[in-house]
Amino acid sequence: MLNYLNESRLPPIHNKLPIIGVLAVLVILAIRPLTPATSQTVGTLQPGFGQAIVVLNGAESAGATSSEVSKLVALLNKALELNREALKLNATDEAETRAALLGQVDQILTTVENRAIELTVAASQRSYNTRVLTYLGGAIAAVLGTITYAFAVSFYQKYRIKRTFQMRVIRK
Repeated sequence: MLNYLNESRLPPIHNKLPIIGVLAVLVILAIRPLTPATSQTVGTLQPGFGQAIVVLNGAESAGATSSEVSKLVALLNKALELNREALKLNATDEAETRAALLGQVDQILTTVENRAIELTVAASQRSYNTRVLTYLGGAIAAVLGTITYAFAVSFYQKYRIKRTFQMRVIRK
């Protein structure tokens, strides 16, 4: 009788357990980001907050320094605080105060967007100038290195020729 389940031909399962474990972890990690993320909303923000943050991130990615961005972030925090105060006012008799606060929020957001756009332009120009100067400095260093190498080789050849002509043949 033929033994179809010959144990010597079957690969041992304990050698494959680490591979199965790694695959299981990868599947779990791949599925995890697909689950919807729940966000906590404190209240409704003015529509300009998202645009102001996007423009501010653009300025930062263009090369703005943290000290330049921190001023705009402080303005955004002030606008956020004014927005929270406006959301706390729900009574009809406080509608004028709420409208005034929301007007201030809109004005601050417009200021932040305008300054962030100016900062983006200045930072991108500054980073472009830095990049150009770096490449120019590299090219100048390469030319100077080549000239220095040519003079060194020329000097060494002259030195060898001079030493060759100063040699004396001595008879033994």
